[in-house]
Amino acid sequence: MKYILLLLLTIIIFPLSSCGEPELILEGNSSVYGDTDIAVGMSFPPFSNSDQIDFTVTELKKLATNRIRIAIDWRNREPAQGEFYWTPMDLRMETAKDNNVLVFLTVASVCPEWAKEPSGSDNANLMDENLLKTFVEAVLLRYDNIDKIQFGNEWESGTEDGTAYFNTASIERFVAYNNILYDAVQSLSPETEVVLGGLTRTYPIVEYFVENGTYPDFSGLTLAGGATVDYLEGRVDKIKTQYDEKGIKQNVEYVLEHAKYDILDIHLYDDPENWPEYLTVLPDDKPILVSEFGGPNSEFERTWASYQAERMDAYIDAIEQLPIIEAYYFKLVDSDTSYHQHSGLFYSNLNMKPARNVFAARLTPGY
Repeated sequence: MKYILLLLLTIIIFPLSSCGEPELILEGNSSVYGDTDIAVGMSFPPFSNSDQIDFTVTELKKLATNRIRIAIDWRNREPAQGEFYWTPMDLRMETAKDNNVLVFLTVASVCPEWAKEPSGSDNANLMDENLLKTFVEAVLLRYDNIDKIQFGNEWESGTEDGTAYFNTASIERFVAYNNILYDAVQSLSPETEVVLGGLTRTYPIVEYFVENGTYPDFSGLTLAGGATVDYLEGRVDKIKTQYDEKGIKQNVEYVLEHAKYDILDIHLYDDPENWPEYLTVLPDDKPILVSEFGGPNSEFERTWASYQAERMDAYIDAIEQLPIIEAYYFKLVDSDTSYHQHSGLFYSNLNMKPARNVFAARLTPGY
């Protein structure tokens, strides 16, 4: 009888996931890492429709985590000037509010065709500043539960969709867009914090490692697909070449000097052994958060579930060393549309991965 009772209690406390592993459930809210004050969130979890939202909110509660980062795309919310389609965004924001989830909103650096200006020579998306101001104000007036907000994402990284800004005119416009957002927040939602970013590792890799005459420490990575340390060091050399050709150092420093913001944002992936060094080159006059971290790298690193679980401890060990206020894991569920498509805590079929329970075990709820 005692055995049966113990078995029942075990099933209640640790229900089995769909892949047969015990599911660790925490209690409380506002989880942090270990005994630090670094708050934990999820970056871009599934949040597009009611089924996805239900899954994500349920998992957030199990993890005792109450922060998410999601995006808003102007093209979808105002497809024709003055004609708004808020319904999908209303569902996301209202559900977050009802469940006491803090929203970090990334305003995508794209716009509808009717608000576009000719692209810069670097193919950057340029837009009418007055029309952007009107849209940003509409967002702030509609939603009163935006905890943090930012304009753009990985703006200096060289993406192919027009969201990277390199030449002088484009960089100046990016700063203008950011400052439009900042000024609107101060006027309409002063309790919301404005986040600048997110920066990729391009700037710190070059500034710390290449300029110091050394390469990052890749010894913690288990490489796959024929990749070698020489291959990774060659990638760093290419990053340095692009860095010089596109004037990324000058661009980043211009933005840091002229943009108005409350918090600085950086993304960290794959090589946690180097993350503390990456942050040493960032300015220390503003708080720093990590709006994306995780791994493994699907291009050159082993992606086995057991390996990801092993590396999860290394990711969190590194995060706990950083002088940051928040860290958002990327991401909750695998996605083949993401570069880090194997970094999820769940497979795309929503079966749990071993890394999920390693992630959960490192959290301290109730703060």
